[in-house]
Amino acid sequence: MKRLVAAVLAGLALLAMVLAALQYQDLRQARARLAGVQPGAVDIGFAQFMSLHHQQAVQMAQMMVGDESTAITNLSRSIIGTQLLELGEMRGWLRLWNEPFLPNTTSMSWMLLADSPPSPALAKYLLDCEASPTGMPGLATDEQLRRLRSLQGRDRRRLFLELMLAHHEGGVPMARFAAEHARIHAVRRVASNIVLEQSREIAGIRVMLHALQQTPAESPRPPG
Repeated sequence: MKRLVAAVLAGLALLAMVLAALQYQDLRQARARLAGVQPGAVDIGFAQFMSLHHQQAVQMAQMMVGDESTAITNLSRSIIGTQLLELGEMRGWLRLWNEPFLPNTTSMSWMLLADSPPSPALAKYLLDCEASPTGMPGLATDEQLRRLRSLQGRDRRRLFLELMLAHHEGGVPMARFAAEHARIHAVRRVASNIVLEQSREIAGIRVMLHALQQTPAESPRPPG
């Protein structure tokens, strides 16, 4: 009888251990699922800084929608349409997360908060960010935007393409980083789309700049 009682108690103890292990595993899985929907520093930083980046791209593109060049107008409309949609999605995330739409600093230090140490390319990008007067390489300064508004014709098209090329080239590394290190799937998806879209536009802008450089300069218009 004592052996039977001991065996039953041992069985119950083993069952309790198994149940505790299963509960622990379920708890870990639940925490993992929760971590998958809670934004991390990369998700928030990307949404805020890319929103700021998109705002300026849309602003520059809106200046060029009525340009005489069909290619410039089409590029501008494409940038406006695509980036306004992405901007709306990123602002939707930030509202859901109770985070401000725009960052309260120009520091890109959130890119140091991934699970892995920064690569040499990322370290260089962050140094370029620190050296930039706007906090991000490629982001146009107020003076450059004023100059874009003041120019006309070929000179304005060239400056627009140059500014947008630098703008895209400065934003792609940030999007690529978020595509790899953001916690939330939707953030990684949008970041990946931005890398593809802007890489394609970079190639097109370079072709347009080359074609613009090959065309003869515009003759000054006679007075009156």
